[in-house]
Amino acid sequence: MWQAARTVVPGLTGNPLIGNYYGIKYAADGNQGDPWGINWAKADCGYGITQVTDDMCKADTTLTSVQKEAAALDYTANIAYGADILASKWNQTRKAGMTVNDGKPKYIENWFFALWAYNSGFYPQSEAGNNGGKWGVGWTNNPANPLWKENRTPFLENSTGGDDYSHAAHPQDWPYQEKVIGWAARPISALFKPGSMQAGYRAAWWNSNQDRTAAKPPIALFCTEANDCDNDKINEGTSNQTGQGPCTLPGDPNESDPLYLKCWWHDNVKWKDCGSAAQCGNPVHRFNNADYPEQPNENSSYPPRCSSDTPRLPAGSLVVDDIKQGTTPTGQPGHTCGASTSAGEFEFTFANSNGTYPGKIDLHQIGAGYGDHFWFTHTRQAANTDGTRLKTTGTWTLGRNLNEWVRIMVHVPDHGAHTQQARYDIDTGSGQVSRHRTIGQKHKANTWVSLGVYQINGKPRVQLTSQTMEGTGDEDIAWDAVAFQPVGAKPKQVVAILGDSYTSGEGAGSYSPESNKDIDTSQWNACRRSKNSWARKTTLPGFSSSVGQLADSYSGTLDFQDVSCSGANTWQGQVRQGLPTGQDGNVHWGWDGNFREISQIDSGVLSSDTTLAALTIGGNDARFPFVLQMCATSGCPAEADVQRDIDDTMPRVEEVLRQIHGQAPNAKIVLLGYPRLFNADATLCVSGVGGAGMNRINSMAQYMEAKQRQLVQTLKAQQLPVTFESPDGDFEGKRACDDPEGINKIVKALKAKGTSAAPSVAPGASATRAFTPTGVGTTAYSEAFRRAVSNLWAAMTTDQIGRTAPWAKALGAVLLCFLAVVLVAYGIGSAREASRKDAAFEATRNSAQRFADAIVAQGSAHPVNRQDVNSALSSVTGLHTGLLFGIDSANDSTRVSIQFSNSYQRSLAVFGPADATVGRCFTITFQNSGQERQAQITPHSANASCTDVAAGQHRS
Repeated sequence: MWQAARTVVPGLTGNPLIGNYYGIKYAADGNQGDPWGINWAKADCGYGITQVTDDMCKADTTLTSVQKEAAALDYTANIAYGADILASKWNQTRKAGMTVNDGKPKYIENWFFALWAYNSGFYPQSEAGNNGGKWGVGWTNNPANPLWKENRTPFLENSTGGDDYSHAAHPQDWPYQEKVIGWAARPISALFKPGSMQAGYRAAWWNSNQDRTAAKPPIALFCTEANDCDNDKINEGTSNQTGQGPCTLPGDPNESDPLYLKCWWHDNVKWKDCGSAAQCGNPVHRFNNADYPEQPNENSSYPPRCSSDTPRLPAGSLVVDDIKQGTTPTGQPGHTCGASTSAGEFEFTFANSNGTYPGKIDLHQIGAGYGDHFWFTHTRQAANTDGTRLKTTGTWTLGRNLNEWVRIMVHVPDHGAHTQQARYDIDTGSGQVSRHRTIGQKHKANTWVSLGVYQINGKPRVQLTSQTMEGTGDEDIAWDAVAFQPVGAKPKQVVAILGDSYTSGEGAGSYSPESNKDIDTSQWNACRRSKNSWARKTTLPGFSSSVGQLADSYSGTLDFQDVSCSGANTWQGQVRQGLPTGQDGNVHWGWDGNFREISQIDSGVLSSDTTLAALTIGGNDARFPFVLQMCATSGCPAEADVQRDIDDTMPRVEEVLRQIHGQAPNAKIVLLGYPRLFNADATLCVSGVGGAGMNRINSMAQYMEAKQRQLVQTLKAQQLPVTFESPDGDFEGKRACDDPEGINKIVKALKAKGTSAAPSVAPGASATRAFTPTGVGTTAYSEAFRRAVSNLWAAMTTDQIGRTAPWAKALGAVLLCFLAVVLVAYGIGSAREASRKDAAFEATRNSAQRFADAIVAQGSAHPVNRQDVNSALSSVTGLHTGLLFGIDSANDSTRVSIQFSNSYQRSLAVFGPADATVGRCFTITFQNSGQERQAQITPHSANASCTDVAAGQHRS
């Protein structure tokens, strides 16, 4: 029964179903001009399945508060009260002498007047003196009213007498009583429980389809001289304006006229013989008997996750629920967790729009998720009006101070949580948001998702808003519980994994739900992060368990975050910072390689806490999928063309590595290469490509490895903490066509990827798992990754420990005495380092000014695209640290969002790289004034993300 809102499935609790609670204004045709414009003076308190309005306002005293609650919350009470009201309308109209057909209540059509009055009221003859002498049922629901199309078929019926449920999408085109009879004839399809759609009730019946069609009365039946109605004017194109429609009394815009549209009806009518001809409809009553029992209680729908359920959170975890401590959500036996236990507070804040808070209209609660309660709304962009007006922010605040490292986890409910861009902003105790982590929420199960481990000094807070970069009002975003897991000291390794399908584990199966969802829809995500990825399989030096095992057990010794995505390129908005911008300069979501996820570097997995970052990248930029497809079909591209694509890719791979270092200055970066796909003796393998093609593909992999190795050597010489590791040797005997096979051969795609991708991606997007590592292959990659980290560990040990070991005992006492001096020196050095950092931050203004001067000096035309801006950056020596995030060009001006970075020297390099980088975002507006170009530079604060700045300034 639809006693709860339409967002609630059977077996769950939620907000009650209420009509126009917020007083939204409807036009005469039933459309809403502004669906978020609150007008409390026009509020309609229509509750439940029968939309009970009578006596339900707070000021009404006919019903007690308990009776009002029963009508609003209990469907049996609601139906009983609705039936009483409908019966009273029957009695009112019948007492006034108004009957339909033979007037017997057992026939459906004979309730036409009662239904008319139920929806739009009955004006008794006793009050005719106050209504210009008019009485009866109102003009609004008169079938002759121009509001309803003159040539309409019966509701839910097509012109041949068959079903047409498309009418339900625009019910405002039929008067109320025709809709009710239409639904009686054709049951709505209703969700009985997840996965089970059935007819919501049994249909009324007629002796023939013709009789059922004739349940809709002739359109002119209620339009005669008796109610000042001219049936000659019932046709398309008429209106309720004075003199423009069948009602001959004053109409629009003369609402103050005493006779305004008072073409009211109060005479008997007959259009059917319900007796001897048996032309009328017969209802099917439901009395919970054996023949037609009450719908069963589906308390198995989306069962909640209670604190006692397994797997449990680690001991000592502190959970802040989305309801107050001690609150028991409305539930039922078998579907409840009892009273809430919360270690803090949760609160909402809403955007103020002219003294109202329209975000509340689209905020819903559901009896499911953690503790049997969560909230959800729909995502919208901050840059559009609805996104601003409906902005809803939920904040979880722990009820105590912490001074240690803490893992923060969010609970994602099993439904009502769909967005790929849930950005959780984190206050680590300072009172200001300083970190963030963006995740996908659609895990399809009640799931705890780690946002990472953070150093907390104070009372931590976590915030989540309804605004996303790509929200359109369609995707759900949910607020459930947040857990804080104290882990004491900083984890030995804080690991961030980025990259493409070779990292995500596309070919190894067992994908996380949020990264493999909604096929054939605009919300598809095929990043396909596998539980069998090489990163999860690796046991890092100093550990006895794999990364995946440690992450799944919430180990305090390691933090692991994976944002890799199958199909990823180095493009801005995929791996690199910024929004996914196409060649047309516009932002596009849904591309193969990030789908609707935020860029990997902007996702929040990288920070100064990160100790290790690893990835594979560049293969898609170098068009490896395209080369493989061509080799398998029309012939391999020329080797020179392939090598040129690889050469062109290297600067973009460099930019990715530099951006990773900029976001995670203390992390060691491991770039893993791509193996040769075939062994030399595998030329006869049925792989989809011939022997010559295999050789060409292997040559491509070797050339790519040489270029990546060369790039890393160059960056290492520039003190970038990056290393390259080749997995090629680990794949010996495990390539495509080997046994065991570590590389998939041609594999039938789960579904063609790239349906929303840029045209340049589509040619290579058809084979999803083809030529990606299998489970055997990800194990081989794991060996390469472990070797790389072991070499890094050994190098650090030799450099920092090995040379001092022979003198350790002799110098022990001296070192102890010297410790105090070192600590003092470190304190002084830290202060100086902070000063150098501040100076470097302020010096970015100089870079911004030099860039602006270069643009101004180019001529009279302002830059209009990214190429113009990048050319200016290239022309100014020393501006290679400039990073373009957004450009918005109009007829007479251009606004550029750009980040400039400066390096500064750290005080004690033993704790990280000798040099660190600080960046600052600027908005620079170029305006033409006559023949002169002007530039206005707006610097943003240190906490301002250039991604957010760019998203907020775009005029589109």
